[in-house]
Amino acid sequence: MTKRIIDSNLGLAILGLLSIHPLSGYDLRKVFLTTAMGSFSASPGAIYPALRGLEAAGLVKGTVENAETLRPRRAFSLTPAGRAALVSALSRPVTRDEVRRRMDGLLLRFSFMDSLIPKERILGFLAALRAETVAYVEALEAEVRRDRPRMPFCGRAAAELGLEGYRTNARWAAKIHARLLREPAEKGE
Repeated sequence: MTKRIIDSNLGLAILGLLSIHPLSGYDLRKVFLTTAMGSFSASPGAIYPALRGLEAAGLVKGTVENAETLRPRRAFSLTPAGRAALVSALSRPVTRDEVRRRMDGLLLRFSFMDSLIPKERILGFLAALRAETVAYVEALEAEVRRDRPRMPFCGRAAAELGLEGYRTNARWAAKIHARLLREPAEKGE
């Protein structure tokens, strides 16, 4: 169950956000409604069951704040097991299947790495992301060349758009890798 929760983008997003500071379910809803993380459901029917699952797995702990007021608030924070599970999830190798089907999950993982993953491993993630993406682009290009005579115009155009998106992802990974190499090392690294 724990692996399934962490493998979901919503579970990973919640753990990542809680690694920054404690948040309530309502706070998470606001983040999902008002930021670039708007692709996640801000529905209480998604967030609160995810929080319950993460808490049942021992990855987060809820604490009631302002219990004496009319509107007590339950803030969640990562447990040591939750932090370890998040670091493990962020550290997984980049796979071709993720490049093909879960690029959003790869970028979500990358977005939370700063304070949890050493710079060398972030560089390795970016290098692997670029390499897997380039290899996938090469495979797609060969497929398009092979099928081009039988492809209708719109099908070719759609394939070109998909290829261009993957090429952009590969260029971005190379550019960010180079920028991160120039960044001074963080204290404590």
